[in-house]
Amino acid sequence: MNKKKIKKLMIIFVMLMISITYATVKQTNRNIGDAVQVTTLPVSGKVVILDAGHGTPDERCGK
Repeated sequence: MNKKKIKKLMIIFVMLMISITYATVKQTNRNIGDAVQVTTLPVSGKVVILDAGHGTPDERCGK
């Protein structure tokens, strides 16, 4: 393949990726301003612990 063909293929590829990304973002963000009701539970008097859950100990920690 010569440089012109490679350049054309790269341009087509980039345009295709941009159009796919645009379509995906447009579909995902279509209702971005809408509020969504979720189930809520009372948490008064309870302790909530958040764990990152990476699965391995932190090697930088000295403990």
